[in-house]
Amino acid sequence: MVHCSSMADDLSTQAAALPPTPWQRAPQRAARRRRDPITRDAIVETALRILDSEGLDGLSMRRIAEELDTGPASLYWHVGSKDGLLDLVFDHVIGEQHIPDPDPAHWREQLKQVARTQRATILRHRDIVAVSLGRIPMGPNALRYAERVLAILRAGGVPDQLAVAGHHLLIAVVNGFTLDESTAALPASGEAPVPPSPGAARDYIALLPPGQFPNLTAVTDHFADADPDQRFELLLDLFVDGLAQRAASGQRR
Repeated sequence: MVHCSSMADDLSTQAAALPPTPWQRAPQRAARRRRDPITRDAIVETALRILDSEGLDGLSMRRIAEELDTGPASLYWHVGSKDGLLDLVFDHVIGEQHIPDPDPAHWREQLKQVARTQRATILRHRDIVAVSLGRIPMGPNALRYAERVLAILRAGGVPDQLAVAGHHLLIAVVNGFTLDESTAALPASGEAPVPPSPGAARDYIALLPPGQFPNLTAVTDHFADADPDQRFELLLDLFVDGLAQRAASGQRR
């Protein structure tokens, strides 16, 4: 089992050798000669702490500067802009995830474990899915992450085009599932969240006239089946089994 963040030191040195992406917003800076009390890593870590506790709406360059006892201008020198900072925060979070070495005989379970880890990471970091929207993850952690996930898929015999599509779609599927989970758990107006009753939908549907809604009322009791872990595992089974069946049939997309 390899932990992406354990490679952070290697990635920080390798990142300088990687060609910059055309959409890169964080500046590439040569190290300052004098000792700078503020570092890019410190800015990213502080931003992530604020994001976790206050959400994306509470994250601002001024707020980060206050935490670091500096002025916003010094932050901009390191990260370029707030969007540049969010690119770095997103890549940092990607780097927290465990990706195993490929095992061809167990690639399906490995892919499911990748998805479980992604879900756990998203639920650990408030609004990180919102941060990811519209971003093309090509930072050093994201590149290493994609490299290792594709290694699992290709080792399992998934054709290259299908492997790339499967990798992207799995991220989208997990993001969508966890976005619902994380949004439902957020407090409203600073108040403690009120947990929804698993039987609320069931009880309402039970009141509907069967003549108008014969299918809904026929399955009323199952609307109380709201265990998120069970539903997520079913989602993974459907996704991975479908991907495996498509790969076995020789379909490339």
